[in-house]
Amino acid sequence: MLADTLKEDIQTAYSELLSNKGYKARYCQKVMIAEIARTLGTLTEPDDEASDEEAGTPTQPNTCVVEAGTGTGKTIAYAIAAIPIARALKKKIVIATATVALQEQIVYQDLPDIRMHSGLDFSFALAKGRRRYLCLSKLDLALQESSSMNHTLALYDLESSGGDIDASDTDVFEAMVSKLGSGDWDGERDSWPHEVENNTWLRVSTDHAQCTGRQCSHYENCYFYKARENIHRAQCIVTNHDLVLADLMMGGGAVLPPPEECLYIFDEGHHLPDKAANHFSHFMGVYSTRGWLQQLPASLKLAASDLMLADPSAKVEQQIDDLVRDFDMAAQLLQQFQAEADEVDDGFRYRFPLGVVPQEIKELSAGLTVSVGRLAAEVEQFEATLNDMVEDASGETRDQAEHWLSAVASMVARLDSCHGLWSSYARPDNATPYARWAQFRETNMEGMDILLSSCPISVAEELATRLWQRSFGVVVTSATLSVGRDFTSFQKRSGIAPDNRFVTLPSPFDFGGKGVLKIPRMQTEPGTPAEHTEEITKLIPALLESNPGSLVLFTSWRQMLSVMDDIDPEFRERVLCQGELSKIEILTRHKAAVDAGQKSCIFGLASFAEGIDLPGDYCTHVVIAKIPFAVPDDPVAATLTEWIEAEGGNAFREISVPEAAIRMVQMSGRLLRTESDHGQVTILDRRLLTKFYGKQILGALPPFTREYE
Repeated sequence: MLADTLKEDIQTAYSELLSNKGYKARYCQKVMIAEIARTLGTLTEPDDEASDEEAGTPTQPNTCVVEAGTGTGKTIAYAIAAIPIARALKKKIVIATATVALQEQIVYQDLPDIRMHSGLDFSFALAKGRRRYLCLSKLDLALQESSSMNHTLALYDLESSGGDIDASDTDVFEAMVSKLGSGDWDGERDSWPHEVENNTWLRVSTDHAQCTGRQCSHYENCYFYKARENIHRAQCIVTNHDLVLADLMMGGGAVLPPPEECLYIFDEGHHLPDKAANHFSHFMGVYSTRGWLQQLPASLKLAASDLMLADPSAKVEQQIDDLVRDFDMAAQLLQQFQAEADEVDDGFRYRFPLGVVPQEIKELSAGLTVSVGRLAAEVEQFEATLNDMVEDASGETRDQAEHWLSAVASMVARLDSCHGLWSSYARPDNATPYARWAQFRETNMEGMDILLSSCPISVAEELATRLWQRSFGVVVTSATLSVGRDFTSFQKRSGIAPDNRFVTLPSPFDFGGKGVLKIPRMQTEPGTPAEHTEEITKLIPALLESNPGSLVLFTSWRQMLSVMDDIDPEFRERVLCQGELSKIEILTRHKAAVDAGQKSCIFGLASFAEGIDLPGDYCTHVVIAKIPFAVPDDPVAATLTEWIEAEGGNAFREISVPEAAIRMVQMSGRLLRTESDHGQVTILDRRLLTKFYGKQILGALPPFTREYE
């Protein structure tokens, strides 16, 4: 039970905030505070006498999943509930978001406001990954790459950036040195006054594999480690899902505090399973990796020569010859599938049915797993030698060793990535299913490459092991976590145990009084795409004629661009279309036009279906072109479908319909952003009224006044 003192602290903070801000208490917000407090406030430390196996696993439910719509005030709710509890339990709070926009809102607006007006005294900091910070060692290297050593090291920057080294980058790097020297820049990419091209920035930033940590001669002045010190001093850390997942992949506690010491809050939590799938996936180009392996002995030989060390290249040369031969054999085996591959945007793709690769490829993958692992061990030994040298050497020798240590660490990371891919292809078929596919495509450097991919169709077990069972406590919140209050789909995808708390809160908005959901009479359905596109092209101008600001959401580039090409030219003048301008520029121009008394309409895809805020006249009408079912040729979705049906399930009912319903909720959620907003959602898809799944999807949508023609 929640201690009385904690109850009082939470209630006092909430009352003060409402009073000082002139807010009225919202029932849904009060319920959210209570649900989070009830879950987190009853957690206790594990028994000191528990076994090692038991100590890492919570003995009680520790996760609260809260679905709360726009207008709830979710940040206030979870902050007011969690901060006093974390302080009492001596735990850190980690707030993770899926988008930069929400992250910045929490750091620069919400938390300062809560601290100022609630009476809660707490510190907070923004945590970013290494790649967001300048690496002083890499900056030195970029400015001194004329030597043979630095030229060789630059090859690794080139591979990671994917582009040619541009001599004009030197001007940017020299400007960075100048601004650092004058104190006008803090070393963060986000605060550099101009846009920096990705290829340019990659050359002066680093990642976990290449960072030499305390061994680096710039460690005392390192912008990443200075920021990290601030992070570990703060009581509340704001970051993104990707950094949390990356930290967990490294064992937890590598960048953020250990999971056992954290109360995690995942805002925009519906993104978490998909984000996790990206972290547990493997990718590798067969020909590009083969070419890189052939260069490896020469690079190691040059490193040994520069530093007067024992040359390791002879040891690895024979291993690499064998590896190259096996890579050629793999390419030959894979090439036979190109004739059966489907054409995609950047080449041809063949997906292995059920993710099962032929036995000969599996056996070759098992051998490659062993061989790559053996090679990685040899290179790691040389890395250890360099590490010792950096500790013992000084002056120019130390600088050379340090630069080579970073490069060799990058080689090890690439070998580890290669090992992970082949290991995934060698996994037994009775293990957790993976989607596996080969993509045949033209590249600038290799001519043609075969990109092998492997992605788990479920991350439930990985998340359960790495996150839910290790963390002290967790809150997951979003406006879209259930389908009609049923959390089954999200619970299965995320791996959260069903005995945890799952709550759907009532919305503060008067949907029935402020919004209308309309499905007009139509002659076509999306099953006949050309005819459906032609009909909605004619309908849209009339539907939106009187609206100052409107939003039309499509599920495919093809349909959106086709409508743009054929729509009434006069109406076309008011349209801002995704792809023609950046997202920020579209939103800026749209708001400026509405503010000026002009009519404006945005055409967009999935990125405009969530995470954008167009209150008032900026959006009084949302048009949804059709039900957003997943793209049928997505290799992971296709493999998941096959696997469910092979197990006797119905993938369309279990996966496609619930996911489409959640996307529809996100789309329709663009309409009412404040309590005073009003307007209409129009869905140009009659299948909602004619197909068996229509009732389920309609039941998940907000309770607007319904008008079906």
